[in-house]
Parts: sequence; C-alpha cells; structure tokens
Amino acid sequence: MQFFISELILWPKSPFHKIRTLKFAEDKVNVIHGRSRTGKSSIISIIDYCLGSERCTIPVGPIREKTEWFGLKVRIRDTWVLIGRRTPVKSSGSGEFFFLPWPSDDGSIPDQVKKTHTHAQYKDAFNRVARITNISLTDDEDVAQSESPPSYRDMAAFNFLPQHIVANPNALFYKADTYQHKEKLKRVLPYALGVVDAEYLRKSRERTRYLKILDSQKKELQSREAAFASWELEVATLWNESVMLGLSEERDGSSLEARISSLRGLNDAYLQGNLSQRLRAPQYGFTNRLFQEATEVEEAVQRRVDDLVQELRGYRGLAYRAKKMSEAVGSEREQVINLDWLQQSLVRDETCVVCGSACDHTHGVLNDLAEKLSDVTRLSNALLEGPIVDKQLAALERELSVVQQELHAARMHRLSLEHKGALPMESLGRAYLLLGRLQALLMALEILDGQGDLNDRIRNTEEDLAQLKQYFLTCGREKREKVIATKLDEYIRGYGWWLKLKSKATIELDPEELTLSFKNGDGMRKDFLWEIGSGANWMAYHLSTFLALHEIFVEPEHLDGPVFSFLAIDQPSQVYFPSTHSGVNLLDEHDEQAISLNGSRDDDIEDTRRIFRALARGLERTKFKYQIIVAEHADKSIWGNVEHMNEVAAWKKEGDGLIPKEWF
Repeated sequence: MQFFISELILWPKSPFHKIRTLKFAEDKVNVIHGRSRTGKSSIISIIDYCLGSERCTIPVGPIREKTEWFGLKVRIRDTWVLIGRRTPVKSSGSGEFFFLPWPSDDGSIPDQVKKTHTHAQYKDAFNRVARITNISLTDDEDVAQSESPPSYRDMAAFNFLPQHIVANPNALFYKADTYQHKEKLKRVLPYALGVVDAEYLRKSRERTRYLKILDSQKKELQSREAAFASWELEVATLWNESVMLGLSEERDGSSLEARISSLRGLNDAYLQGNLSQRLRAPQYGFTNRLFQEATEVEEAVQRRVDDLVQELRGYRGLAYRAKKMSEAVGSEREQVINLDWLQQSLVRDETCVVCGSACDHTHGVLNDLAEKLSDVTRLSNALLEGPIVDKQLAALERELSVVQQELHAARMHRLSLEHKGALPMESLGRAYLLLGRLQALLMALEILDGQGDLNDRIRNTEEDLAQLKQYFLTCGREKREKVIATKLDEYIRGYGWWLKLKSKATIELDPEELTLSFKNGDGMRKDFLWEIGSGANWMAYHLSTFLALHEIFVEPEHLDGPVFSFLAIDQPSQVYFPSTHSGVNLLDEHDEQAISLNGSRDDDIEDTRRIFRALARGLERTKFKYQIIVAEHADKSIWGNVEHMNEVAAWKKEGDGLIPKEWF
C-alpha cells in the first residue's frame, strides 16, 4: 500500500519552544546520521509508536521529558494525513491519538494538537484507510474476534529493522522473537504476500463451519443408530412372539428394518380393525427352534469364558510362583559367606608348622568353591528375574471382559425365548398384550427417529463442502506460493550479490520458523539462517530479504495490499563498526577523521558503502515505489557518492541531536 512518511514531528511541552521536524523524501534513501546518544535509534521507535504500537520503546529520558506529542505527516495513496500520539507516562503507551486529513499543499504544522481518537478508534480508522479485511485469519469462528482479524499493526514486521533485529541470527522479523507475535505473523504472512485474499479467508471459515455442521450431523446419526441398536433385542422379542402367535410371517423378518416394518404393518392392521386378516396358525415350533439355537450359542460362549478363566489362572499362578522363587533365592544368597573377603584375608605362602615348606592349599579349595558359587549365582540371577507375563495377563483380562459381555447378551436372548407355559386358548389375549407392547415400542422408535430429513441434511452439507473443495482446488493458491517463492529466491540472491553473499543454495522463507532456509545440492539438507555464520552474513540476509519483500509488495498486483511502502533500518553498519559498551563508535568522529580510517579499515568502509548501494538499488528496481529511512553512524564520507541518498539530519557536533539545544 502506498504509504510515505513526509515529516516526523515533535511538539514540545514548553509553549516557548518551536516544533521539531525531520523531513523525508519519498524517492530517496533517507539517512539520519550522527554520534551515539543523539536520538538516531529513537526515530524507528517514534514511527512505530505513532502508528499505534501497544508498548512505547522510545527511550526514557530527555526525549520523553521534553516532548508533549509525537507525530507524523504521511501520504496514504493520494490522501495526506497528520497523525500523532501523546507522550506516554508509562511503557504501555498513551491512549490519546489524533488523526486528521491534511491539505497536500499546506506545509504548515499546527502549534498545538489535541486528542481525536482513542487507541481502538485509531486502529479502526487506520484499518479502513489501509483497506484491510476484517475477516479472521483463523478458520475457527470460535476464536475470539479481537485476536483473529488482521490489522495494519500486524504488517509492522515488514517495515522495521531495529538495531536488535537487523543482524539477529534467531529472528528475521520485528517482534517475531516473542511467541505471540510470531504465531500471529505466521497467519499474516500469506495474506501480506497476496497468496490469499479476503474471499479465500471467507471461504476457509465457511469450510470450517460446514465441517463442524457435518460432524455434528454425523454424530446425531450415530447416536440414533446406537439408540435403535439398543432396542434391537426388544424388537426381536416382539417379532418372535408375533411369529409364534401367527401374526407375522417368518420370511418377513430378514433384517432389523424388515422386522420393524412388519411390526408397524401389524399395528396399522390392528388400528384399522383388520387384525383378523393377519391371523395365521400359531408356530410354537419357530420359537422352540430359536430357543435351542440360543441355548447352544450361550453354552459355546460359556465354554470360552471357562477356558479364558483357566488360562488366566495359570498365568497368575506362574507369576506368583516366580515371585516366591525369587524371594527364596534372594534369601539364600544373603546367607552365603563373602568369599572375596575370606580370600583376601588369608595369608598366602605360609610355612607348614610340621615340615617347614610353603603351602597355599587352602587358597585352591577357596578358588574351587568360588567357581561353583559363580555358577550358582548366574542361575540365581536368572531365577530372580522371573518370567514376564504382564502383557499376557492384560490381554487375557481384556478378552475375558469382552467375552463376558457376549455371554450376558446370549443369556438375555435365551431368556427372552423361554416358553411362558400359556395355554393355546390364551393366544388371543397374548396377541392383545403383544399389541400393547408393540405400540409402546413404535412410539419410542418414532421419538428416536425425530426429524426424518437428517440424511438429506447430511447430503446437502456434503454437497456444499464439495463445492468449496472445488474452489480450493482451482483458486491457484499453490501456484501463487510457488511464484512468490521463486521470486524471493531470485531477488534475495540479486541483492545478496551487492552485499557479497555467495551462497548457491536455494533460499526460501520458511513459513513455520519465519526465517530463511537454505537447500543445498539435492535438497536433502536444509540449513537455517542461524546456521549461516558471521554477523555480516546475518545482516546481509536481513537486508536482502526485506528489499526482496518490498519489491514484491510494490508489484502492480500487490500495490494495493496491506503492507505499508516504507522500510526503516537502524544501524546496519554495526557488524563492521560495533559500538563499545560506553557507546563510542569509530564512525562517530568528524568527517576528516572518518576519512583517515581508510588506511586501516578500507574493507569495512567499502562493505558499509555496499549497504547503501544495495538500498539504492532496491529503490531503482522498483522505480521508487517505496521509501527507505536509515539511522546510522556512517556519514557522507562513506555514502555521499552513492546515488539516491538524502541527508535528513547530521548530528556530529556536541549538543546536536533529535531534541534541539534550545529545548534544554
């Protein structure tokens, strides 16, 4: 998105002091350079603060003490806007903002400003101006809405390279060194790169909603099927009795659904007064045959239970006996004399009291005894361990539990078929009793069935998901991801050449780690940025990546995207000229002294100059469609001859800095 910073503004607390402004060019590399502790690094913090950051990273001290409001004059597409924020009283930042349209031809800045927006109102206003979708980046609609929609603030990671990030091996993006921001940036990245758009996000959420609906519908269907299954025994009992009484035909009960249908027909015949037409001769032989089959099934399951119980007892007995054996062996070993101690205690080569000759026969006897004891010890160790039957015991217990359930079901089925001893003359009374039970059963089944269109609703949901699946197959996301990946690899290599990077690996922006990865040779090995040694390499890859990203962001198809068209960098030369603990930097010297470094630091000075050449090259390649702001120690003696440079401020003299002398 076209977003250029025209001026950075500080309104003083004292009404007697003039407003402090820094003016930036849209088509230049804008450089603020000077000594340490002059406020250079605060430039990035002030821009970020004015754009609505939650925390204020502007250093505590004179800058906050002397300033009432911080502000920016910006051009957003063709609209000029004056924005600002009151100086915070604590690190969380002030909630007072102003956001005012400003005439483009009016160079004046008001002497005073006042609050026009709260923090939330300011963000909403900016999101509308930036035309950022309010659709969630997550597919789950249950996620808190305040967490899920993208915001222009999420895009700040692509605009800032502060001092602690510009050469950081472990973090490529601003604020990605914290878990919360890193997770949000993972979701933002495809949207920022134009891989997905608002329609894709909307359909992703729609797909998730339909998947949840389908899951709920299928669970309802399973619940109904389970409930019907629980009534299967009752249906079978009524069906068997209706066949026995001659009210149903055996051939009509081939399945559960067929039996329910036949029983419903029987009930309808009764309600219509046509029960006599259903009567047939009683078939007691049918139930007798079923009873005999059920008895045989029950006996077979009982035998399985008995076999499992016997096997389980055997394993448990084996485990118990092994335990007792181990205890006995352990007890015996504790009572054996310590032969090592005895062998060491006996005196060797002692003289015989009878003949006077040397003798060590006692040691030979002890050695033989030690060998025997060693064999027994090995055997006892094996016995101590015992057989391991835990797995077998667990498996047998599980199997026994299942078979016991089968036995219970078989027994209940057999009991339902037992002859009640009723006389044939009572058959009509039993028929009416059967009909009463049948009506109660059918009423329960109707309640379980509920609305009969569940299968239709499941089919409609599946059709909706099929259409969404077709959209995702043809929307071209994978193709766009490949195009972006190819461009990033090419652009990073190109800018890397200006910074003396010579890697031949394929470079990718890893969407999970949010860092660069490098694939060498056959692509089997994958290295990450933190594995590519030296601060100079880390800095060069950071700059190359951000220049490549902004080249993509300002391409015609992405120019109206959500990322602001500026890049602010703080002290990239620190890898060549690091500051000491006291803050002193070799580049803080005056111009003529800095030039004198050419004799001893030629390579470092040339490498620093390469940084500015690469930045200028980035503007040239994009036809100056974005803006670069750099805070540096290096002065014009290093980058003065590089094209497209704009010196915004030079704070080299004593007393120079962001806060004017007169403010003190």
